[in-house]
Amino acid sequence: MNTRSFALAVAALLFYGLGTANGLAASPAGRFCGEMISNGDYRDVETVLNVDKSGRIDGTYEAREGNARLQGTLKETDPGSGPSRTVIWTDKYGTGLLNLNFSDDYSAFKGRWGPSDNGRFEAASHTWSGVRCNPQSAKQ
Repeated sequence: MNTRSFALAVAALLFYGLGTANGLAASPAGRFCGEMISNGDYRDVETVLNVDKSGRIDGTYEAREGNARLQGTLKETDPGSGPSRTVIWTDKYGTGLLNLNFSDDYSAFKGRWGPSDNGRFEAASHTWSGVRCNPQSAKQ
């Protein structure tokens, strides 16, 4: 094998390897700062998502309610894949569905959430969004 062929082979492997590494690194896991509509008002919300070994999302959220904070959990019942995922939210007000649509690089999401009534999930009609929080910003 001549030097030029070897160099091209190495370059191809590096290119393929870096592309694969970047593709695998893209994940919904992380801390997202955004806002949601709740009771007709926009509220700041921090959403923290994790991904387990099976690919299932779980996490927490915290939203401002005047001087208080609303805390809740998020759980994906069936492991999903790709940028569109559905999780179940639970907090002191009840439970419901949150449909998340991530950007291609998972740096942000736009979502819609809805409550449940007597065990039946209602239409997801309220907005919930987030972008990756600045790593240097602290919870307020």
